[in-house]
Amino acid sequence: MIATITTYFDCSEDELWEKIKEPWSLQYVAAPILSFSPEGDETLTGDWEVNKPYPLKLHLFKIIPLGTHTIKLVKIDRESKIIKSQEKGLLAPVWNHDIQFSEIEPGKVRYTDRIEIKASLLTPFIWLFAHFFYRHRQRRWRSLLDNKGRG
Repeated sequence: MIATITTYFDCSEDELWEKIKEPWSLQYVAAPILSFSPEGDETLTGDWEVNKPYPLKLHLFKIIPLGTHTIKLVKIDRESKIIKSQEKGLLAPVWNHDIQFSEIEPGKVRYTDRIEIKASLLTPFIWLFAHFFYRHRQRRWRSLLDNKGRG
């Protein structure tokens, strides 16, 4: 199943890009619903790297462990404003996430999350969760962009 969620941000493409390219922003936009922490000696610093798997411990509300969730960015294209990841975890063996955005007028960006979910019998429930969670993420993105800083 595919979940597609779109919103609009009052910012420029460059302002959004500066936030979205950094792994720490994942923590901010996912909180407090989901939290990610690197496994082993990994850190979530610097910029995302293409084809590098990021194995992360996933928790619901920082309390309930949901196993390992691995994010691998397969495309980061600043020119076309597309980021594609292939992700997998305990509950969703396939969680492919595409982000696309474009400035539709000066200071106004159209932003879309598209998530392909394959989780066997859990797929419809996880699809519903994805709609709720990505709307939350988009509100958190708006907050992060309005603050013009790190949360």
